[in-house]
Amino acid sequence: MIERAENDPGARVIADSTRRGSTDAAPSDASQTAPHPARLRYIDALRGLAALLVVWIHVANCYDALSPETAAHSYWLNDFITQIDIGRVGVVLFFLISGFVIPFSMRADGAAPVVPFAIKRFFRIFPAYWVSVPAGALTSWWMWGGEFGARDFFVNLTLLQNVFDVKSAQELYWTLLVELVFYAICVLLFLAKSLFVPRRIGSVVAFLMLIYAGLMVLHWLRWPIANANLANWLLNISVMLWGAMYRGWTSSQSRDPVARWLIWGLLAGFVVILPLGTILTIGVAHNVLLAYAIGFLVFLGGTTILRIESNVGDWLGSISYSVYLFHPVVFLPIYYGLLHLPSDSQLRHQNLAVYLAVNIVLTLILATMIFRLVERPGIRIGRRLAARYEVRVAAANAA
Repeated sequence: MIERAENDPGARVIADSTRRGSTDAAPSDASQTAPHPARLRYIDALRGLAALLVVWIHVANCYDALSPETAAHSYWLNDFITQIDIGRVGVVLFFLISGFVIPFSMRADGAAPVVPFAIKRFFRIFPAYWVSVPAGALTSWWMWGGEFGARDFFVNLTLLQNVFDVKSAQELYWTLLVELVFYAICVLLFLAKSLFVPRRIGSVVAFLMLIYAGLMVLHWLRWPIANANLANWLLNISVMLWGAMYRGWTSSQSRDPVARWLIWGLLAGFVVILPLGTILTIGVAHNVLLAYAIGFLVFLGGTTILRIESNVGDWLGSISYSVYLFHPVVFLPIYYGLLHLPSDSQLRHQNLAVYLAVNIVLTLILATMIFRLVERPGIRIGRRLAARYEVRVAAANAA
């Protein structure tokens, strides 16, 4: 979502420029019973916030370079938010939300919980994603004269472009692959009867964090034994698993003291220990782990102290996936058009806030259309197919 490949023309332009319900019944023992998923409105609000943070940093980084007048008064709208990397904060929020929600959509009381889970997740992720691939190829590559061939296009449809070292239609897709790997880990933990056991999840998180810290120390000492991307993968998966552990523990009836210490100890690692170590090493500016710490604090505040439940939050949460996928499809063509206007055109010399407002409004409109026309029908198809599969399995088991 934040990283961009140097050979992505649309990304290079940016780089060069600078639902409702309760959470009551998840047990903390080794049983495979999870609370039936209900929509959490305050989680929708956090989803919407995460998506808007990503849009903000991408549009600001891009349009800040449009003219000296635009850049002159954009400290708070671009320079400052780039230093703290609010886009990364949004990514961390998305990861924590996935951990908080996704595992608990796998119902162990169903006839066949794993396959329906996979079916529903597939139809939740891929329909809108498939629509975004040609749109992303157009606005990030073809429009700028970049090469993005048939092989690139069709591999992108599988969402495995990073695995096969193929150009990505939009560099923000890397987070979706992290999501798919997290789904697979959830299935494995479920089969191991550990998905809803906070202390077991906490042990996995602690293990991943220790490996991450060790790899990063070796990297800073210039003794790398693994690619830095591997360390980042471990960090992101541990963040998502912490979200699952936090949900399982906070909604459990039995307060496991070991789980409690793991939760708050690991939280201290994410929010204090790891960021402090990087501050001593590389300073504060552009410190990725500070963005992770801020993401955790925003998530905790939004799930405890300030639970926002409103119609606007519901709407933003429902369209947040399309906002994430399609915001470059909006701001890159507009930017392209502005670049081709005469240099003295007033449209090229507006305050950055104007460009932010226009792009956010247009992105929200497009995302709403994609949600209604693509996402929501896909969700319904996934639920229908999953229910049919469960009925068939239940009938076969009863025979």
